[in-house]
Amino acid sequence: MVDVTAELGHLKKLAEGDPTKRFDRLYRLLRQGGLQALARQAPIVLIVDDLQWADLGSISLLFHLGRYLAGSRILIVGAYRPEEITLGRAGERHPLEPVINELQRLFGDIEVNIDQAEARAFVDELLDSEPNRLGRQFREMLCQLTVGHPLFTVELLRGMQERGDLVKDEEKQWNEGPALDWETLPAWIEAVIAERIGRLDPLLQTILQIASVEGELFTAEVVARVQERQAGEILSCLSNELDRKHHLVRAQSIQRLDGQLLSGYRFRHILVQKYLYNSLDEVERVHLHERVGNVLENLYATRARTGMISPQLARHFQEARIPEKAIHYLQQSGDRALQVSAYQEAIAHLERGLVLLATLPDPGKYVQQEFSLQLALSLAWHLAAGFFSPRTEQAATRALELGKQIGNITQFCQVLCEISILYYVKGEYQHALDSAEQAIDLAQQAKDPLLTTLGHWCMGVTLFAHGDYTCARHHLEQVVTLYEPQQHHRSFVSLRGIDAGLSSLAYLACCLWCLGYPDQALQRSQQALEMALAVNHAFSLADVLRYGCCEFHKMRRDAQSLKFNAEELIRVSQEKNFPAWLAAGIYCLGAALVLLEQYEEGISLIKEGVSNELSVGVRCSIPGSLLLLAEAYARLGDLQRGLSTLSQAFEMIEQTNEHHWEAELYRTLSAMQLMQGSDREAEVSLQKSLEVARQQKAKFWELRATLDLANLWRKQGRVEDGRQLVGEIYSWFTEGFDIPELKAARDFCREAS
Repeated sequence: MVDVTAELGHLKKLAEGDPTKRFDRLYRLLRQGGLQALARQAPIVLIVDDLQWADLGSISLLFHLGRYLAGSRILIVGAYRPEEITLGRAGERHPLEPVINELQRLFGDIEVNIDQAEARAFVDELLDSEPNRLGRQFREMLCQLTVGHPLFTVELLRGMQERGDLVKDEEKQWNEGPALDWETLPAWIEAVIAERIGRLDPLLQTILQIASVEGELFTAEVVARVQERQAGEILSCLSNELDRKHHLVRAQSIQRLDGQLLSGYRFRHILVQKYLYNSLDEVERVHLHERVGNVLENLYATRARTGMISPQLARHFQEARIPEKAIHYLQQSGDRALQVSAYQEAIAHLERGLVLLATLPDPGKYVQQEFSLQLALSLAWHLAAGFFSPRTEQAATRALELGKQIGNITQFCQVLCEISILYYVKGEYQHALDSAEQAIDLAQQAKDPLLTTLGHWCMGVTLFAHGDYTCARHHLEQVVTLYEPQQHHRSFVSLRGIDAGLSSLAYLACCLWCLGYPDQALQRSQQALEMALAVNHAFSLADVLRYGCCEFHKMRRDAQSLKFNAEELIRVSQEKNFPAWLAAGIYCLGAALVLLEQYEEGISLIKEGVSNELSVGVRCSIPGSLLLLAEAYARLGDLQRGLSTLSQAFEMIEQTNEHHWEAELYRTLSAMQLMQGSDREAEVSLQKSLEVARQQKAKFWELRATLDLANLWRKQGRVEDGRQLVGEIYSWFTEGFDIPELKAARDFCREAS
């Protein structure tokens, strides 16, 4: 009989002492059924680490334990590195391999591949095992470098702590140090990787070094051409040796390009790629970058295709010390990033191009190249910062200077359109109109219909803000008449980063409303939104939501529609990081809440949005939000603050000449004056509102002011005067008779008669 109590004590000491005695006791327990007896009293867990280094006796013991203890309450956990087993031992098959195969045959799928564990979850668990303030960006970078590989993650983290890249604060929490270094690999990791690479055949080592130059993702056919070998030979080495046998790379993708198959592979661990790349000396790197760059350039051939890999080509030629080619591909990378609304990425590429351009021996020879970079950079900053930033103005001004030197009418016209919109956003409308007018003249001289159309868009949006709705409508309809989404969308986005056709539809809807065509206006608003959703370009959609929807429904005082579209504008802006559109969405949502009589929350959001918009240099479209802010204050009984807010709006109109909301501002002022009991002053304000509306031919603003004045006159006993005034404006309208204002006008005329 086995003395179970005694054997439990012995098992606790198995990790200590002479290995021979340890194995003898386990064998004896196994033969006599002692382990099963122990397991009946308490579950047993045996953990064996680093099995790849185990001797034949230990492996044999593992096999017998696993085979004869099935059904017992015994769990055996063995840890090993698969790549070490694959390499074998002393040129022969590793003794653990047949044992693993036999155990899998007996018990099925018993392997747990840690490499397939959720990498980010492991990284988070490891970091959070100690108090820390390490944020999302640090965690993502650590996960990217180690792919959650336990050994690499632990060692890289330990190396950072030992070097002082990570430091503890006064509360004993780990923080990023002042000079965090992601490039230096801990010596232990380098030693592990060096050991694995050193065992490889020289051909396999060379393949991996060339692949490391292309990057974490690399192409078998590129490696083959650089090495001047047959693609089939390289594919065999990658798939059979380096993937299945050594687990250093894995197949990632395959595509056909002009009949040529391109086979994508990925390093299983980016640290291996970094080690291999760092193992090359400077001369080797320069030559390999040039050869890899040339092979990729030839494979992709056309501009459209090289655009797919232009960032990689820029890096290879920069490292190969061919700056002219690097600049060309940085420009192409920036243009491509703009097309897909990746504005920060575009800025990074374009600014790198300008820095590299400044290093050339005679930068003056590259005026055309600098012009293209500066123009694209001004547009990228324009869109990324939310229309305006000092960097936008700086790049646009430099592009204007260079455009004058080049003398190319088409390119100079492009800059003028950019300058025009820049002035529009800053609220400098006369400068905006001057630049747009000049752009149209130059585009017509160059007989360039696309740039001519773009100039009409610049004129249209600026004239709308200026309050000249008739002229704005003329220019916007020039764009809308010619616009075909399938033909023009990509061209407009390429030139301006926004679809000017969709934008023109949005502004045209607002113009038509002001001019007194509510049915046509609603149709254009719906059309603009449907088309914006169809083309699926985020910045253009945000523009349509802001003007074709939010501005439009704010003028209609349709609270529910305004709220819905403002929330959608906020969602798109947050998702794509559009700060100015986000600010606009916030104050439009505030305006909707004011109309819904949720005054306090509405006031808070309007103030937040306006403040945010002013902080990024945007001064257009502000008076309309100040109007509803003033209205909210008045509804809450704070007339003083309401009047003060209206004064701010009038001051902004005087500074910028933005007259779009001027008639409504005077009408709102009259309402507050009536609240104060100043009927005479209220009438003066309403007469001023009518005067502005008639100058603008804004029949809808005129209708609202007329109704308010007629109601005031009725209170004073001047019913017939009011009826005549309302009747005249009502008879002008030919559509929209179901809207509240026209219903009110009709009812007024009937009651008065």
